[in-house]
Amino acid sequence: MPTKLLLKIVAVLTLIGLLIYFNYTHLKLHPDQIQRTMLSFGIWAPIMFIVIFSLRPFVLFPSSVLAIAGGLSFGPVLGPLVTYVGSLSGAIVSFLVVRKLGGRLNQKEWQGRGKSLQKNIESNGFYYVMALRIIPVINFDFVSYLSALSRISFYKYVGATMLGIIPGTLAFNLLGASFVDLSLHMILLTTFMFIVALAVPVIIRKVMKKKNIDIDLLPDEHL
Repeated sequence: MPTKLLLKIVAVLTLIGLLIYFNYTHLKLHPDQIQRTMLSFGIWAPIMFIVIFSLRPFVLFPSSVLAIAGGLSFGPVLGPLVTYVGSLSGAIVSFLVVRKLGGRLNQKEWQGRGKSLQKNIESNGFYYVMALRIIPVINFDFVSYLSALSRISFYKYVGATMLGIIPGTLAFNLLGASFVDLSLHMILLTTFMFIVALAVPVIIRKVMKKKNIDIDLLPDEHL
């Protein structure tokens, strides 16, 4: 491996480590804290929320916490909308940045388990990325990074992400909204959405097996 490429990889890993440290030492925020901060922006709150969600991948802040905060801040209608736009924007921005910075890496053939992952992303890109967005096998941002370092087309990646993030976005936003609205219909709606969010991965996994796309090649741990 060329020295320059090795140094780039070390630099990126170091930066990620520093961001994780910063997240756990300085960004220990809860959804209600984010809600208060968001609402302080008044009419600009939805736009600010989308901007923050778009930049979230670069500080490695948990997307689920921010999604719950979206439901708390904006309710069960506007909340899912702004969270969806923000989440999609963040996935697109992180993909483009990593693809630009890691241009040489996506021309190389990965080894070991990564080789199988690379093959699946590139040969079954749309279905594979969509499944990874729906099935919580691997970290949301890591999916973006891996996709960027593969040869999947940008448009397939975006399309798969647009569909794949819907169940989780709705489930976590309704959960956040239910903290404010404790009515029976909201509780039932939230429960139903989580059941759907849990059922969809099972269906997706069966469909992928029929298409001979091996989702089980991924590690069992959440990365």
